[in-house]
Amino acid sequence: MLLEIFIAFTTVILIFLYSSWLIIAALPEKKNVLKKYPKLSVIIPAYNEEKNIRETLQSVLSADYPDRFEILVVDDGSKDRTAEIVRGFAKSTKYSYAAVKLVKGMHQGKAKAVNLAMRHAKGDILAILDADTLIEKDSLKKLVAPFGERNVGAVATTLRVKKSPNPLTWFQHFEYAVSSSWRYIVDKVNGLCIVPGFCAFRKSALVKVGGFKGDTAVEDYDICLHLMKAGYRIKMAPKAVAVTKVPETFSGLVKQRIRWNRGTIQTLRIHSDLLLKRHTIGLYTMPTQIYWFLNAIIYLPVVLYQIISGYLQYFVSYGNTISFAALAYFLKWFTVFGMVEFIFNVSNGIYAASMINILTIIVFSLSFIFALFSIIKFSGFNVYSIASLLFFFPYYLVTLVIYLFSMAYELVTGDRGEKWEKSL
Repeated sequence: MLLEIFIAFTTVILIFLYSSWLIIAALPEKKNVLKKYPKLSVIIPAYNEEKNIRETLQSVLSADYPDRFEILVVDDGSKDRTAEIVRGFAKSTKYSYAAVKLVKGMHQGKAKAVNLAMRHAKGDILAILDADTLIEKDSLKKLVAPFGERNVGAVATTLRVKKSPNPLTWFQHFEYAVSSSWRYIVDKVNGLCIVPGFCAFRKSALVKVGGFKGDTAVEDYDICLHLMKAGYRIKMAPKAVAVTKVPETFSGLVKQRIRWNRGTIQTLRIHSDLLLKRHTIGLYTMPTQIYWFLNAIIYLPVVLYQIISGYLQYFVSYGNTISFAALAYFLKWFTVFGMVEFIFNVSNGIYAASMINILTIIVFSLSFIFALFSIIKFSGFNVYSIASLLFFFPYYLVTLVIYLFSMAYELVTGDRGEKWEKSL
């Protein structure tokens, strides 16, 4: 009985979330009206990025922007050739439409690196780009367009994953499409508060709130909530696209996600005064993020129990520990094909049409539609997105385990971990 209550609780919340996302996604996009392109500074914080910084700078220098702009690369105490490469670009006379400048930091983390660059920046709008991320040719123009509204303090973009033959990156490719889709949706109801990877800020707004704080591991989330408290809105420019590198090893992925999850917990704790207040972020966005942590606590044990108990009951108890039938059992659990068979069995009376089974089918259907929307809108169909869609479930379970570990780690250590190390 308790198990059924847990499953019903989880599925009802998921039905609400996916339904609301699909309804909001259908709302028309608001067009941005920008009378004049603002003076722009592009800030690239970098730590040990000699393998990436050249290509990143070339992508920015190849961007189409109507006015001259500057690029400030903050070398945050790198131990490699990052600074040397940037100096080469700074001395070049090839790029008359953009000035490349090197700013030296002291390995204090991304937040303080951006604050350091902000003090040197001459632009009214500050675009911030990760050093392992490339932008498309028209991305800078698309990025600044929402600043035509005077109350816009920050702008998020669409992030895509650089193509790789490594299967681990395929799941992240799909995951990033879903994340961009979520930002696109909450933006439509003024609930956006995260601007990862490639984003922009109104400099005067950053100055007003005292710049980046550096007291969490996810400075982009924290600063957006400070801006919101100061009366600014966070918008998304979905057609401003950047392509980023992601971890290609399991250990690198785990380190990254632990940092993200712990940073989210830290930010939610710091800004707990916003929770359940009368605005979309407090009533919808923040509770949604809290739910994913609760989901890891509730959903993961339930699913693992179902998988293991079924294996023990139908295979181990009959001495059939290793067989093609057992392999097929796990294959059905870990792929979309298992849910397709489940729907078929319920619809044909093989399985009971119980409330739990019906709710499960509804959740799967809504989540699958949302996944298709995310792929079509933000990544496009290719071998990576299709493979990820079909085999995403085991990766999802791993992310839930990381959620649990992140919560425990944050509870025990409390270390902010804002300094960066390369983990790709």
